[in-house]
Amino acid sequence: MQTVRIQNLRNTRDAPGQLYFYLLSRSARSGARFYKKQLKELGLTPVQSTVLQALAVHDGCTTSQLSKAAEPDNATLTGVLDRLCPAGYLERKISSEDRRTRHIFLTERGQEISVILDSLTEDTNARFPAELSDRETNDLKALLTRL
Repeated sequence: MQTVRIQNLRNTRDAPGQLYFYLLSRSARSGARFYKKQLKELGLTPVQSTVLQALAVHDGCTTSQLSKAAEPDNATLTGVLDRLCPAGYLERKISSEDRRTRHIFLTERGQEISVILDSLTEDTNARFPAELSDRETNDLKALLTRL
């Protein structure tokens, strides 16, 4: 069965329209591996990084607001917050207006790591497409933005 799927993929090489999702998926995985490798020294995952960076912009937001800003689903976000709180990066505070609502704040440690993450993300974003020319990089950004 696997041989058939590989053969079908080989047969579509002459039809690039059928390969877009494969190429995008492969590129996304490559980028995720590259970014994950950069974050390894900090002991963070890409999702944790995204949450911390979103909080740097939206400090004090609610869980649902953070979910929209950082884009993980609520179940994933809850797990990420459950790991980042004991690590000392953030804290949850009950809303003074509604006891059911919690606001999430970066701690001092969280603010420090978010500055490091901003720099690391910018550097990684610049190094990932290193094999592309400036024009190709700009074209790629424009095309991906349109999709």
